[in-house]
Amino acid sequence: MIRGVSSTKKAIPALMAGIAFFLAACQPKITPPVTVEEIRPDPLVVAENYVKQGELEKALGAYRGFLQDAPKNETSALALKRTSEIYLELNQPAKALTVLEEICREYPDIPWIAGVRYDVATVLSRIGEHRRSATEALSWLDRYPHHPLRRDVYLLLGENFSALGDKAEAFHWWLMAKTLWESDSEEAARLDGRLNELISDSGPMLLRQFAGDAAGTSYAPKIYDRMARIHLELGESEPAERAATSLIHSTKDDVWISKGKAFLGRLEEERAVKQDVMGVLLPLSGPFSIYGNEVLKGIQLGMGMAGPFAKPGLTLLIKDTEGDPEAAAAALEDLADTQKVMAVIGPLSSTAAAAAARKSQETGVPIITLSQREAIVEEGDMVFRNLLTPAQEIKGLLDVAVNRMGLKRFGILYPDNAYGRYCMETFWGRLEQMGGIVTAAESYGVDQTDFADEIKKMVGLYYPRAESLVKKPEDMRTPKEEESIIHPEKPEPIIDFDAIFIPDTFQRVAMIAPQLVFHDVLGVQLLGTSAWQSPKLLEMAKDYIQGAVFCSGFAPNVGDPDVRAFVDAYRENFDRDPDILAANGYDTIRLLKELLAVASIRTRRDLAAALLGSQGFKGVSGIITFDSRGEADKKPILLKISGNTMSLLN
Repeated sequence: MIRGVSSTKKAIPALMAGIAFFLAACQPKITPPVTVEEIRPDPLVVAENYVKQGELEKALGAYRGFLQDAPKNETSALALKRTSEIYLELNQPAKALTVLEEICREYPDIPWIAGVRYDVATVLSRIGEHRRSATEALSWLDRYPHHPLRRDVYLLLGENFSALGDKAEAFHWWLMAKTLWESDSEEAARLDGRLNELISDSGPMLLRQFAGDAAGTSYAPKIYDRMARIHLELGESEPAERAATSLIHSTKDDVWISKGKAFLGRLEEERAVKQDVMGVLLPLSGPFSIYGNEVLKGIQLGMGMAGPFAKPGLTLLIKDTEGDPEAAAAALEDLADTQKVMAVIGPLSSTAAAAAARKSQETGVPIITLSQREAIVEEGDMVFRNLLTPAQEIKGLLDVAVNRMGLKRFGILYPDNAYGRYCMETFWGRLEQMGGIVTAAESYGVDQTDFADEIKKMVGLYYPRAESLVKKPEDMRTPKEEESIIHPEKPEPIIDFDAIFIPDTFQRVAMIAPQLVFHDVLGVQLLGTSAWQSPKLLEMAKDYIQGAVFCSGFAPNVGDPDVRAFVDAYRENFDRDPDILAANGYDTIRLLKELLAVASIRTRRDLAAALLGSQGFKGVSGIITFDSRGEADKKPILLKISGNTMSLLN
């Protein structure tokens, strides 16, 4: 019995195991989970896609994300390069520069590092760091002398030095760049324009530097042509000759060679000028002869005076213009081209002076005009004027009238001609600048002798007064009003000015002054121009012009010893006192004699330059200094009529 229990006990576990196996077999099978690895997009591709979509900030983020964990290799350097390009597109060059410098520092051995270093120099130039950019570019050339980018580096260097104001270096590098561009390319055309502009805008010193770089190029003759022209214009004959000779030797082009020979021919012609011969153009006959002969007397006196600057053997060639502009131009051309005179004095009248001035500029002979024609010196650098101008007179007159005499309100009575209108406008304009006012202004005809209407208009007597237009009924008048109707009183002038300016000749002033008194225009200061200056004014109207003040360019009775010597010599030779025209002729020839006594003056250009450079020549008509336009900077003398004399205003 005991054995049987044992056997059963052993069988149950086996059975249970079989059941368990069976049950397990009957259950559905479960597949174990499979792990799938996630595929991430390439961050460089993502960044480039952002760039293509125009989302540059996201592209920068993608590149930065890549660079955070990326190893230092060429791919990382390329990612940095792309970020620098994006910063430039975003107009953030400073950030681009930082990235480019990082590439140079961290990846110096990448194959395309030359391009990065070029970019550094370019960005430095873009942000205005032209000196640093030039230094980087020069260093680049030392590292990569045969790199294909070198023409771009030459161009960049030219731009940097141009920005720094170093034209010589700019020319050098642009010329280097020009040699590496195809001649018909757009960039070559731009470079050609820049180089030609530098040549045309530069002076002799820079041009000499350009010439050293340009030897053997098409720019060399352009440079020497420019140098020759400048030296000729400045009257520098020897440098001009050297430049013209260099022009001939710098090229095989017949056109340029002909230009060089023309320069040399012109120099020879200028050197053929007779340094001891002066031309004189004056109206010695015709309506202006009285004035022309007066100037000639002064010139003749000046020719005979001895002194430290006397020019022995100086000759005058005198031609009569008759006051005619065509005759003046023809005479000047003959003096300049045929007679080879060194300079010309005259003419006087406006039209003749203008014609002669144009011809003097054309022929290259200096001319010193004695004409009041407005802006005549604007004809060119060969045209000078030694004469007190109306504008200079009016400036001096108003300075005294307003600042010294305290006058503020002015009337102007002027002739209706070019001189009168110019003086009126100039006087009025300057007066307003000084704070004064014009309260009355009237013009009159050039042949007029009766000035009653103009004077009445100035003082309110010409038009009926307002009170006379209102008439009371007879039964309402007072006895006094009745009497005023039967015996009307003469209306009083309304004088609302302190002075009257009359820019006209002494003959006209002698007619106007008495008529002012007749119309009760009394106690008013009379002011005038140098046209008043004549002893005959005192003879004709002395009693009506007492206290009047007018301008002068010359006063024969001043105490200056040079003036006394001139006046005494003039009286001795011509039995009368000289006037301003004689004084101007005298001073002009003496100034020329003084300048020609200097040995360095060989050509007309030399003389023109010397005239511009002369400072403070003491003449009997005042100190003479020519300004940059050729205008004598003169100040008027102010004369006052007192009794029987015209004396200096104290």
